[in-house]
Amino acid sequence: MSQETTHAHHEHPDVVGSRNRLGVILIIVADVAMALSILFVYFYLKGQNVNNMWLPAATEEVPETVPVSSMGALYIAIISGFGMLLNRYALQGAKAKNQAQLTLGAMIAFAMSVIGLVYQIQQMNSAPFTMRMGAYASCYYLIAGLNALHLALTAFISLGNWNRARLGLYKTDHWHVEIIQVWWIWMTVSAALGAFALSFT
Repeated sequence: MSQETTHAHHEHPDVVGSRNRLGVILIIVADVAMALSILFVYFYLKGQNVNNMWLPAATEEVPETVPVSSMGALYIAIISGFGMLLNRYALQGAKAKNQAQLTLGAMIAFAMSVIGLVYQIQQMNSAPFTMRMGAYASCYYLIAGLNALHLALTAFISLGNWNRARLGLYKTDHWHVEIIQVWWIWMTVSAALGAFALSFT
């Protein structure tokens, strides 16, 4: 009676990394389309200002809608930029096989994503209007909500990145860190675009 032995087929890490990088790029392309759509809606509604509902005046039921400073959104972009630089620092450590640099950079990048997320939620909670108080208010929450979504995803991804670095799983390859760097770059650009839009009220 013969006995067959099966061997598991493992793909080369570069092949897996290339496929995953392509997946992340396609996700970013879709996210870029959504972010640009939000910016288009913002400037379109601002330009149309139908029935003066971009920043509606006060009524007996609700106060007037007062725009918030775009500095809060700019601070989110700055925090994201610091996180991007820290993740790049971690990536450089991975390339140099410097485990301490990799782990430290990944840990602080994760902390920056959490700080940014908490700060964005605080801004949304302290806005002097609700989503129903005019077109500007709705667009503000769209932009801020997109930032919050990006930061939440980045915090989750960065936590995994730091944990893998801590466990020494990047000793042979580091394409995960490179993929995360691409995401950090896009998130920073997206936050900057949101801050740019909110500077026009």
